[in-house]
Order: sequence, then structure tokens, then C-alpha cells
Amino acid sequence: MPDLPSHRGIRAGIPPLTLALIYIGAVVLPLALAALLGETHRQVTVQLGAAAGSISAAMILLQMISSGRFEAVSGRIGIDITMAFHKWAAPMALAFALAHVALLIGLPDPDRPNRLARRFATLMTAERLWDARLALILLALLVGLALLRDRLPVRYQIWRGSHALGALALVGLVLAHLVTDGLLGPVRAALWTGFAAAVTLPALWVYARRLTRPRSECWTVASLRRVTPRIHEMLLENPHGHSLDFRPGQFVWASVGGQRLPLHDHPFSIASAPGAPQLRLLIQEAGDFTSSLDAVEPGTRVAIDGPHGSFGPSDAPRDGLVLIAGGVGIAPILSMLETFARDGCACPLRFAYAMHDSRDMIPAAMFRPALATLGVTPLLTASRNAGGEIAQGRLGEAQMKLLLDGLDPKRVEVMICGPGPLMTTLTDTLNDLGVPLSHIHYERFSYGSGPLSRKDHRMMAGFATIFAALAAAMALYSLA
Repeated sequence: MPDLPSHRGIRAGIPPLTLALIYIGAVVLPLALAALLGETHRQVTVQLGAAAGSISAAMILLQMISSGRFEAVSGRIGIDITMAFHKWAAPMALAFALAHVALLIGLPDPDRPNRLARRFATLMTAERLWDARLALILLALLVGLALLRDRLPVRYQIWRGSHALGALALVGLVLAHLVTDGLLGPVRAALWTGFAAAVTLPALWVYARRLTRPRSECWTVASLRRVTPRIHEMLLENPHGHSLDFRPGQFVWASVGGQRLPLHDHPFSIASAPGAPQLRLLIQEAGDFTSSLDAVEPGTRVAIDGPHGSFGPSDAPRDGLVLIAGGVGIAPILSMLETFARDGCACPLRFAYAMHDSRDMIPAAMFRPALATLGVTPLLTASRNAGGEIAQGRLGEAQMKLLLDGLDPKRVEVMICGPGPLMTTLTDTLNDLGVPLSHIHYERFSYGSGPLSRKDHRMMAGFATIFAALAAAMALYSLA
């Protein structure tokens, strides 16, 4: 099986390979039980159809816990990888569902030319299959709207709420179809009922936990200011003395204004060092909420959920650490710089910061003191309005060679945070210069901008292997 992305030094979470095997095992378990109980069909196409339906149903249920909020799932592989798998597993579940329908209709039979039409009519009109038809329509709708989310003219909160309610309704319809129409024995019916409960209750707990969170965990805005024309610095403090235990590079889901439900959460990277008296977030204007930040007053309540994410330096031995930031991606890099300035860094450290326009760079006073303490000279670049210590142009091969000068590329660790094209391009460039892909870390939440890097292709190969294993299990079941 191809390597799935992982980060050494992250304590929480299941190892990647183990996680993949658990996922495959959970999806295949109902099929294995059916084979053991002898609840199979003599027709190969019907057997294949039943297997495709079972796989689709299990994948739909597991979507409830692969959205990134559970550290046991995303702690090692990263919340970005978890969410990417969540995104790609949904269309695959739809593909298996469509295969389920097509295989149950069957292949053409010259001796019975009207059979396909009769079976299709039965599937489309039979009263007892209303839940199956509605589940298929809802699944297709959820997948389509998720793929088009960035183009939909609706507020993020509305999309997120409707997606959550639709997913919950889909689980209910799938379970109803399995129990009432799936011709299951009592053992398999109990298995599917327990399966649905096991994945739905933790997902609902995410919402219940927010509603029952003590007030001592609610933060307030200490100050809010623009540090660039489009980036705000928000300083948070906890009036009850509560602190947040996090690792440099992690982020939080923040809900400004005291809203409790996670529908109003937004992910922001932490830009302060662990243990600092205030929690600092850097927020770039990019939507309805962020464009209204100027109206937020000091003292406003902010609900924090986190920390999340596995982005950050590992505990593995290294001969050098390279930190690269682009745009608002400077936030987690600032957290690392301040932490190393306070606690020391056991290896040479290099730092690069790039912006499209130099006027959008955060004030040098925000990173200069840490760099001075560490004795690091920054590499600053901008495509527009460059000058002085800010070089004209973008980060590319020449700049990466400068950052790696004097270091063994095979023994350095690189952290990149910024726009997708920056991260993917520099990842492949660094890999060409000898840095192993496993030593280059970034979190990518959107795959709509920029090409895939070799690291992304490796991730996709891991996903494809999992889906291929499920298809193989479907084929094996048909031979039972």
C-alpha cells in the first residue's frame, strides 16, 4: 500500500496505515458477516449489487466521523488529509450506490427482453423502496453541492447547516433501507443499527459539547487591529484564567460573538507561542464574516474549539529547519519563530516570507525580534513594490538553494504555509533539490487552486489504494 501522509512527533491519533486498515475493515465487516452467515444470492450480478450497496452504505456512515473534528482520526495524518479523504470518499460512495442499482437491474437477456424494463420500473416505483430512492437523490445532491460549494451564492453557515442536516437525514434513510428492504437477518440488522449509532453519536456530540461548554472556556477580544490592508490581528484573553495547550503550527475553530453551534466556527491559525498571556490570531479578509471584523468590539465573546491540526516541526533529529510563509500563512510560522526564540532551536534555522505586494506584509516588528534572538536573516520577496531588503520576484529554485545553502537537504525539515500554488510548487522544487517529501510539511484545505504536488499525488495514491481494496472486496464477495 502506498505511504499515506504522516507527521512524526504528533502524539495523538491512530497511525496512518492502521487507520487505513481500520477503515477498510469497517466497510468490509458487514460483507464478511453476510458471507459467514450464508446470506448470499446465487446470481453473480445480484451478489455484486448487494456488495456495492453494502460498501456504499458503510462509506456513507463513516463520513459522519471523517470530517476532521476527531483527533483519533486526524491527529497523525492531519486534518487537511482527513478532510480531503472525506471529500473524495463521498463521490466514491455515490459511485458504489449507482453500481448497486445498475447491478440489481442486471444485464440484458435476449430470452427475456422486457426484464430490464420491469426491474427498472420496480426500482423506480415500488412503494417499499421510497427510502432507497430518496437516499440516492439526497446523496447525489450532497455530493454535488459539496463539490460546488465555493461557487454557490449562499452563506457558509447556511451551506454548512444544510449539509449537516442532510447528512443526518441520509444516515436515517440508509439505515431504514437496510433494515426494511435489505433482506437482513436479525444479526446483520443489529450490526447495521449499531454501526449507525457508533458513527452518529460522536458526530452529534461535537454539537452537544459546544452547547454544554463551561463559560470559563470562552475567550474575549482584548484588541483587534489591521496589520495590513487585508489582515487583522485579533488578541484574545480568557477572563477566567483558562489557557490553551497547543503546539506551534496548530489552529483553532473560533466563533466570534458567542454563538455556540459549530455552524459559526471559522478556522484560524494561532500566531502566538504556547504559554503567551494572550492568544493571537491573524485573520485575512476572505468572506462575509472576515469582511465585517472592523465592527467587532473589545470584550466580544469568542468561543474556541481546539487546538486542531498536525502542522508543525516533528521531534525527529534534523540538521536544519526551514520555515517558509506566504500571505496569511505567516501566522503559524510566527508561532514557531516565537517559540524557538523563547525556548531555543537545536539546529540551524532559515526563514522566508513572500507576498504578492510588499504592502501586504505584516509589520517587521512582528517577526524581527524573534529572528534577532535566533540570529536569522530573513529572505523576503514580493512581486510588486519590492525594495530595500525585500527582493523583487517570487520564491523559486534560486531562493530555495539559498535557504538550503550549507545544509544537508536529506536531513532538513521544511514547513510551508501559504497559498496552494506556493506550497505545491515549492514542495516539488525542494524535492528536486534533494529534500525528501516526508520532510516537507504543509496543510492544504483546497485543491481547486494550483496543481497537485508530488506529495499530493502520493496522498491520492493512498486514497486510490483504499478504494481499490474496497472494490476487490466487492469482487471477492460475489464469488462467495
